[in-house]
Amino acid sequence: TKLTDHPSLHVRCCTVTEMAPLPAEMFINHAALQALAKLNPLVEDAPWSAGDEPPSSGNDHGRKEGRRTIASSGGNVIGAKRIGSDFTPAPDPPWVKSRNDVLEAVVKRQAAIFESIDKHAITVTLPDGKTKSGIAFVTSPLDVATAISKGLAQACCVASVCYLARIKSPLEDGMVTMANGPDDDEDAEGLQGWELWDMNRPLEGSCELKLHKFCDPEGQTTFWHSSAHILGEALESLYGAQLTHGPPTGNGFFYDSYMGHAAMDKEKVAQLEKKAKQIVEQKQPFERVVVTKEECLTIFESNPFKQALISSKLPDGSLTTVYRCGPFIDLCKGPHLPNTGCVKAFKLTKNSTALWLGQAGNDELQRVYGIAFADKKELKEWEHLQEEAEKRDHRRLGVQQELFYF
Repeated sequence: TKLTDHPSLHVRCCTVTEMAPLPAEMFINHAALQALAKLNPLVEDAPWSAGDEPPSSGNDHGRKEGRRTIASSGGNVIGAKRIGSDFTPAPDPPWVKSRNDVLEAVVKRQAAIFESIDKHAITVTLPDGKTKSGIAFVTSPLDVATAISKGLAQACCVASVCYLARIKSPLEDGMVTMANGPDDDEDAEGLQGWELWDMNRPLEGSCELKLHKFCDPEGQTTFWHSSAHILGEALESLYGAQLTHGPPTGNGFFYDSYMGHAAMDKEKVAQLEKKAKQIVEQKQPFERVVVTKEECLTIFESNPFKQALISSKLPDGSLTTVYRCGPFIDLCKGPHLPNTGCVKAFKLTKNSTALWLGQAGNDELQRVYGIAFADKKELKEWEHLQEEAEKRDHRRLGVQQELFYF
């Protein structure tokens, strides 16, 4: 035996005589594997026996991230294998305009119905007990915030509403709320009776109203969700990518997209960030539009991934919502920021690959991560924290101090 020459690390070493290899069967716990298969339906359909290689879990980026990466009902989504169509990256694909034409026809038809809705007086109660007068289907949370101060209106990301008396819009009979991803386990809205509400969406009756800034959890989630849509628009505009889903996470957002055999790289990520900043400067308003299942299928006829989600999760004859900003349209529950200009600092941080529905054998997707803030100073602070964290990375320190080697 001997000791290493490093004063802070003592490792006892010994010589092991060569022995015959043990059979692989000794290292396999069949009871544990069966229990694991019950907990993990992704491997339940592909049993394996002793002596076989364990099934590949695919890419670790296909795992749940931000509670939204793997669909709990992934096996129920039609087209759960390779459904990506032939793809060649190209800017400004023609289906962007045709998609927008379909939605514009829906908006014009609904405008006449919206005009016929009774617009009566309502009372909006704020957290401090003060009240504001308004008109149903006219007054929005943004109007209420602006009446208090322009600074407040500019700082607010989203509102929470608890209705005391509500006349629901006839445009939303048969509504099925649906996110822009494959997950069923959507985050809870919060306290019972309260629902998140777009700042520029008209109120539908007398209510209690809360306004959320970026520093609030509701505001931050909405902010990063809208930032993901900005990234989605950039992906479509530059490469014609077929988007799958783009949720907020606990520390930013990402968007998954299918790009055929084209891989994301640092150069493409830099181009995306530049395009996203142009979208921010345009201050594109976020617009919520109610659509039927049939209209939804037509809008996304060029995207097999969205088609699979719509066909699997929306009952025939039901309604759902899409959100539009500029030429970009996405299947989404919302809510969103008033416009893209609310984002003052936008940065794409890294890229990786993922799998459609998080399942091995499905199409490989390109994932791009990002972070965004309502103030440029916050981005600088975040970057400083990342630099400090990297300096203290145990993998870097371990090599520097010769504690271990790679």
